[in-house]
Amino acid sequence: MSTLREQDLKFGKIKEVDGSEIILHAEALEREFENIKHCAEVGAYVNCGGAHGDTICTISKVQITEIEKTQRTDHGFDIVREERKVVTLSILGCAVEEKFKRGTKRFPTINCDTYFLSSDQVNQLIGIDQREDKEHFCVTDESDDNQTYLNLDKLMGRHTAILGTTGSGKSCTVASIVQSILSSYEHPRILFFDIHNEYPSAFGYGRDTQNEIFRKKTSAIPWPNFSLPYWFLDLEEFFGVYNLEPGSNQKAIIKRLITKLKEDEVKKRNIDEVVVSADTPIFFNIDALLDDLINEKETQTSATAKKPYESIILKLEAVRSDTRYSFLHNKINNETSIAEYFEFLLGLTENQSYLNILDLSGLPAEVRAVCVGVISRLCFDFKYWDLDPENIPLNLVLEEAHTYIPEDSSSKFNISKERVERIAKEGRKYGIGLTVVTQRPSNVSTTVLSQCGTYIALRLTNDLDQNKIKRLLPDTLAGQVDVLPSLRDGEAFVSGDSISLPRKVQFREPNPMPKSNDVRYHQSWQLGKPEDYSLKNLMNSWHKQDKLK
Repeated sequence: MSTLREQDLKFGKIKEVDGSEIILHAEALEREFENIKHCAEVGAYVNCGGAHGDTICTISKVQITEIEKTQRTDHGFDIVREERKVVTLSILGCAVEEKFKRGTKRFPTINCDTYFLSSDQVNQLIGIDQREDKEHFCVTDESDDNQTYLNLDKLMGRHTAILGTTGSGKSCTVASIVQSILSSYEHPRILFFDIHNEYPSAFGYGRDTQNEIFRKKTSAIPWPNFSLPYWFLDLEEFFGVYNLEPGSNQKAIIKRLITKLKEDEVKKRNIDEVVVSADTPIFFNIDALLDDLINEKETQTSATAKKPYESIILKLEAVRSDTRYSFLHNKINNETSIAEYFEFLLGLTENQSYLNILDLSGLPAEVRAVCVGVISRLCFDFKYWDLDPENIPLNLVLEEAHTYIPEDSSSKFNISKERVERIAKEGRKYGIGLTVVTQRPSNVSTTVLSQCGTYIALRLTNDLDQNKIKRLLPDTLAGQVDVLPSLRDGEAFVSGDSISLPRKVQFREPNPMPKSNDVRYHQSWQLGKPEDYSLKNLMNSWHKQDKLK
């Protein structure tokens, strides 16, 4: 007999099968096996075992209904009320040679027996042997009764969505997963878009919680050191960053002049066999571009002909002199090459860093979406031109994704949406994956979310967000979304490619923690401002756009 059919764990018989749900009548809602109680609770695993084989299900609903029966007595007939224990199951898959497989060939039959599955039986189904299996890594605390392992290849390669409302433990979950990866693997490669500068402290950069093990593997690039040289922008991105109008003949003018400057640079460096276009990532001097525009403007004979030049010059000069956009121009004297930039961006120097955190907290809101799109596109091109996708598999962590890849079709998000959506659709083939982190899944591009293979859903209370998750999950799991409002901090419903059996998971608490804790109002309002508080220092940081000062 199958070891998935433990007689002491038999608790009911199937009474209804409709293709996606199974209804059973339970003899009891609790069974004890090896001194451990197993209860009919939402999320518990069940085996429907009969002549058809073993069908693995999860409990989605438990109820007790009251029915009336007519019973013959010595005095005639009496109405007797009887309680019936009704349990609803959602089908997950089947067991083949006692290993879990998604989908099922044959459905259970009426009056088929049902059995609770113990923790050992579940682990047997998943088939993870940590001594041999390096694809999986543990994400739960060692003391947790229900150890959970995720498949790294499928988590990173088939894209992941981490979803949860503010205060649900989303940042801690992200930090916990990345810490687990850094602890389990020697040479990962992760690029982190940190919108609020909250993650460096979780990887050894905190003043009070330093961690040398994580710090040696991590490069936290602070906002003052962040750069995105303008000569790496393609033409569409250049127009987006410098607020130029892609219409009329402005695009033709810029395209011609940038191409000429890049061709001159190739000749100066004696670089052979380069296909030069306005999109080629080769240095050109933006001040030389401005001079060329001014000179061409002077050669125009009419005010109408001069107008497009005047508009371009004004906008280029405005961004060129704006200190908020200094990250575009601060490497202009170094003439940084694309190879040098990837060494900086992905930690590919001699002292390699495997987690690279980009602090984007100082980016102007109006240009953040374009910058995330540009860096994502550069990373995709980097992997696209690598002949072997397994050379340096890369994962991009998109924090606060709703702010730059929204469902909104506004033109200011086009560049970031198109670039990220391309990675979502094609990245798996080239060894580049996405981890999409957001508190508002209903506001994030459906194209990106629908391409995610794993969903880690923390507490979500908004009905629009819950409905979005329901539409993304398979029909058999959609009912599990109802548990999302009641999840604890750091607890998530995990489903998809990276986990064999969908389940609730309490993720290991990160150590150190990210800088995302709730503000302790009670303490601050009781003790008052600190003695070393300086309004002058705050103003200096504000003026210099530098939170490190």
